[in-house]
Amino acid sequence: MKFKELTNEIIEQAREIYWNRELPWDDRMKNLMALFGRSERTVRRWCSDKLDFKESSDIGVSSSDQYKKAQERIFNAEKKYYLVTWAQNNTPLHKRFFKNLKAYAEFINADIHVIPGRYKNPTSINSGATEDFWDNELLPYLDATKSNIGNNITIFGDIKIQPTAANPMSDLQGLCYTTACVFGSPKIQLQAIPVLPGNKPRIMLTSGACTLENYTDSKAGKKGEFHHTYGAVIIEVKDDDTVFFRQITATKNGDFNDLYYNVSNANITKNTSIEAIVYGDIHAGQHDQALLDETRVNILDKLTPNHIILHDTFSGQSINPHEANDPFLLYGKQMHGEDDLMKELGVMGDVLNQFQPYINSKVVIVRSNHDDFLDRWVRNEDWKKQATLKNSRLYMQLSDRLLAQYELDPYKVKGIIPELINDMFPQYITLALNDSYVVRGFELAMHGHVGVNGAKGGPESFRRLNTKMVSAHTHSTFRKDGLLVAGTSTHLRLNYTNGPSSWTQGHVIIDKYGKAQNIIFFNGEFTTFNEMKEPEQQKEPERKAYNGFVTGCTI
Repeated sequence: MKFKELTNEIIEQAREIYWNRELPWDDRMKNLMALFGRSERTVRRWCSDKLDFKESSDIGVSSSDQYKKAQERIFNAEKKYYLVTWAQNNTPLHKRFFKNLKAYAEFINADIHVIPGRYKNPTSINSGATEDFWDNELLPYLDATKSNIGNNITIFGDIKIQPTAANPMSDLQGLCYTTACVFGSPKIQLQAIPVLPGNKPRIMLTSGACTLENYTDSKAGKKGEFHHTYGAVIIEVKDDDTVFFRQITATKNGDFNDLYYNVSNANITKNTSIEAIVYGDIHAGQHDQALLDETRVNILDKLTPNHIILHDTFSGQSINPHEANDPFLLYGKQMHGEDDLMKELGVMGDVLNQFQPYINSKVVIVRSNHDDFLDRWVRNEDWKKQATLKNSRLYMQLSDRLLAQYELDPYKVKGIIPELINDMFPQYITLALNDSYVVRGFELAMHGHVGVNGAKGGPESFRRLNTKMVSAHTHSTFRKDGLLVAGTSTHLRLNYTNGPSSWTQGHVIIDKYGKAQNIIFFNGEFTTFNEMKEPEQQKEPERKAYNGFVTGCTI
């Protein structure tokens, strides 16, 4: 292939290979040699001299006066609120979205930081420009510096990431030494990174864009256009030790919701409802009751959800199959009363009972892997050989229940836990493993433990599906492309949480526009927005009485 034969699509493919730091340099060079069909020497010369794939192009060095001023931006550390977004060079601004962003900034008294990004698009209407420029309206807000908000959050305005990068935060984990790191990108992604015991969770997240889509017609360009999201990161400073943050995603016309507020055409109004809240895994008995209380007071009571989605309501500590062959651990559990299945089911009932006051919401129990612990115990264990016989009669009764389900239809067995929950709470919706439950375009019935073609589940496999999803299971807050993972409602360190951990306490909420936000908890809280007036106290319906398990529940 001769240089003059390179098409825009081939050049864009080469650019993506050249900057793919997920691969070693030698592998990237081999891929480029295969793409061009030329020697390594020629490929190096083309990439460096003719295509300008050199480092200075990527990090954003520019003769533009606008960019130089952005590099001199002075950070205002006195502010309590910040809004961070990204803008592409030589590209029109989304006027309505930025108008909304400025109105919201004025409303909460926030500083706006716009990270200037660069992308060479020879098909752009401004491709003939001799130097980079950004919309004049952005000039007071451009920020190409690295800024620290105390020891809690770092805004990396000085790192320029290709907008077509599939994983814009890859290989940047080592830079994230604060609670959160914000990077400029037109994609909305979020990832918790592992920390050692005793350290706060750490989160990496990208900002979303305030400029319109402006990509080449190559494969990489079309993928970038598809995942281009109008959005921003909101940062709240509570005190020197605590900050909160969320990602805002806007509609095509630039309107958005952030927790309690709707911003439309520069008007700010209060939200009184949301479409859904997806709780992080509950694991009744290992749950953090303070987190559940905070969620009830500051989300359920203020933003009445139409759907409450619960994962791993049952923990299965008393009959955990992973511990069945450790006699020392079984002895310890017996000494501490942690091997009583009836007691554990009662705790699950107590937790689920907390959602009864929200009679206008649909409470949905997603079939999860810890729910299946009970079915596995019945299937695989012999009650006569158990370390304790206190669960013997319950074993026989639950076995009969499972037999009855198989008798009804051997290929549509929901499981024991869903049946017990419906005995206690007939109004709750319990899902089977392959059920679907879609809210505003998001599939909410996938826990996350079952993957593609029978493999184990994982966020990276689910993100490639052509369906927007909110899952749980990993206990680690996550967002990439169309997938969000809720986190956990348990304490961050349980008996099986050893070594470095990426666990984070959090939920996901879905608004009336069909946009989602990860809600992340620190020290039992998730926001400083306490100016919201409390709704009138709801009259609670009569609750069932509990005595160990549930009165009126026939096992």
